[in-house]
Amino acid sequence: MSKKPESSSADLNNYSKKKKTYLEILGDTILPNQLLLAILLSVAISLGGYNIGLWLLPSIASEGMVASYSLLIGILGSVISLVICSIIFKPKRILIEEETSSESMKQVFEDLQLNPVEELELIENDPITKKELEELGVLNSFRELGGEHKQ
Repeated sequence: MSKKPESSSADLNNYSKKKKTYLEILGDTILPNQLLLAILLSVAISLGGYNIGLWLLPSIASEGMVASYSLLIGILGSVISLVICSIIFKPKRILIEEETSSESMKQVFEDLQLNPVEELELIENDPITKKELEELGVLNSFRELGGEHKQ
């Protein structure tokens, strides 16, 4: 008789982490089930606020304003659901910061099909941009890259 290999809970956790499928919407990365839950929460809270307004406001407000006030309560429900969803669902992004080097800048210029010499001339002729780049400590990298292409 052969025994099935037992898998530990750590193996199952690693497998489930690798198995997750993310969606990208408007430049943000999300899990589909969290997106669906956020949509359902938002719709329920917004429509719930609107319907509560329709039910509660006729005794308080004039008949002509009930629909308007109910709509405002529904919009307030949308804002509340936004806050709730932002607390429940944390971002999945991983930001990696790299120090700017002339090599990385060279790659960016190539990707964008820009001429470093022309860009350097524009920077040197604009005192505000030049000052900002000096404060960031990037101007020397621009100069190195621009000088490299002049030769």
